[in-house]
Amino acid sequence: MSLGRLRIGEITAGAGALALTVLLFLDWAKPETSVLRDPGAELPSSLDSVADRAVGAFVDRLAQSGFSALGWLLVAMLVVLIGLAITLVVLTAIERETPVLAVVTAVATTFWGAVVFIVLLVRLTLGQPDLGLALPDDRVNILAPAWLGLLCVAAIGVGGWLTLRDDRLASPVSEPPEVPVRPAPPATA
Repeated sequence: MSLGRLRIGEITAGAGALALTVLLFLDWAKPETSVLRDPGAELPSSLDSVADRAVGAFVDRLAQSGFSALGWLLVAMLVVLIGLAITLVVLTAIERETPVLAVVTAVATTFWGAVVFIVLLVRLTLGQPDLGLALPDDRVNILAPAWLGLLCVAAIGVGGWLTLRDDRLASPVSEPPEVPVRPAPPATA
């Protein structure tokens, strides 16, 4: 295993996969606080801040992580993408003879990264999670970890693409092995 074989593409894909794994555990969506406050209710000013804190604490408990907010199919797609990115890094680091498996994994990572990016973008913008509360899209806040997760998915796909673009011709690892020169066989009459 040689970490010196890793290029910018593999490092980008691996870092994106690790960051996405962490981000999936954080809150991605929560309902707006105004959902639970009756807009016509008039509270005395002394109770207004208390009510805001109570509603805010309740809404924070309704927030959902990436695993629970996205749905099982999209989470499965993200897990496959993370697995492909990690496989790309490992295969590049351990491959000794031919880089065939790493190249195939880079192709799969690039393609799957593009597909998952589009699906996740649509999920976060057009089909926002309703958080099990049947809330319309305008009543759900998509939080920063969700957008960072989308960037991580893009980084994984771009990392796979950069791996495919880099031919690595000038690298010492890419130099062909030294083959001993043998004399020509004797001529037979």
